[in-house]
Amino acid sequence: MLNDCIEMEDMFSKLKDYIENEARSCSMDFGCITPLYVYRMWGGSVSLEEIEAAFKEVDIMNDSKATTE
Repeated sequence: MLNDCIEMEDMFSKLKDYIENEARSCSMDFGCITPLYVYRMWGGSVSLEEIEAAFKEVDIMNDSKATTE
């Protein structure tokens, strides 16, 4: 269970970094970065289900950040 939590934390961090890098490298709208887009860009090295779960975590973080501002 702890290992799964660490892996999800790593996935979340990796996804967050990837989205930030994509935003810096081009004028891509955040709405265009989908789990399927990330899956394809990462060459299928991470399962789509894991990416989707990490996306939910990113959404939760963004929602909580927006409510505190």
